[in-house]
Parts: sequence; structure tokens; C-alpha cells
Amino acid sequence: MKISCQTTLFFDASALVAGSHSREGGSALLLEACQRGGFAAQSSFLVILEALHAVRENLPRQSLNRLRDYLAGIDWRILPVPREEDLQKYSSFVQAKDVHVLAAAVEGGSEFLLTLDRRHLLAAAEAVEAAHLPIRILRPGDFIHLPESSSGTTASVRTTWDQVDTS
Repeated sequence: MKISCQTTLFFDASALVAGSHSREGGSALLLEACQRGGFAAQSSFLVILEALHAVRENLPRQSLNRLRDYLAGIDWRILPVPREEDLQKYSSFVQAKDVHVLAAAVEGGSEFLLTLDRRHLLAAAEAVEAAHLPIRILRPGDFIHLPESSSGTTASVRTTWDQVDTS
């Protein structure tokens, strides 16, 4: 899979919260890249509500302001709440509280689901890959460090980032 400015990244709540709180991490770097047109950003209505609630309740006001800036400054594709049949289709991969995230990302055509949720979503990555679902679940930092494949079909994220207008 070639990584380009059309590559679709689904941000889960943990990635949105982390990017809003710290400008230093992979989540913030990828949100900035999306803000500059480097990637296509996706999330769902439920995920955004979860992130807003977590930031509002647990983090400083500047983090909430940064999240609002990301939500306003990125050309998001906001995916709908998954249908019941879609939730059922993915229920064997993750716990019930997170199935809406995986269902929305896969059904919405996301190529990568970015998360910091090790216990639930990242733990499902191997099973999702083994089932040949058309999505990879990665931490934002792991996405940033994807190597170029030996066949040359996967471009480096750094190469794509370098092509983004940072002015």
C-alpha cells in the first residue's frame, strides 16, 4: 500500500486526546499533517464526543482549545454511527465498548486506525490482520515510522510529510 496525501487515517479518541494534550508526540504530528493536507482524516461522531468529554474532564483548557482547533482546521470525514449489522460483523475482534470504533473505521474505508489503546484496539491488530480486514491498527508513532517495503510499494511517511506544504 502506497502512503500518500490520499491515505485515510482514522483517529480514535485516545489519539485525539494525546494529540490535543502534547505537541511532541506522533498523534500531534499526524493531526498537523492532516491539517496541512498530508493525509485524509477520518473519525466518527461517537469517537469525537468521547475525545471532547475526556479532554474537557481531564486536561487543561489549552488542550481543549487545541482539540477544537484540530476539529475546525482539518477537513474531516466524519463517519456515521455504525449500523447494528456492522457492529455484529466486527464484535469478535474487540470488546463491545470499542466495536463501534473498528466498525466505523473499516466500513468507512479507512486504511489505518490510529490508537493508543493497547488493551483493546491494539490487542486486536493481529486478529484483524489475520482476518484480512482492509485496515491496519497502529499507534501513531508506529505509522510515522513505517519503513519502505522491499518491493517499493510502501512509501515512507517521512517522504509524504516532506511533500506537505508547511508554510
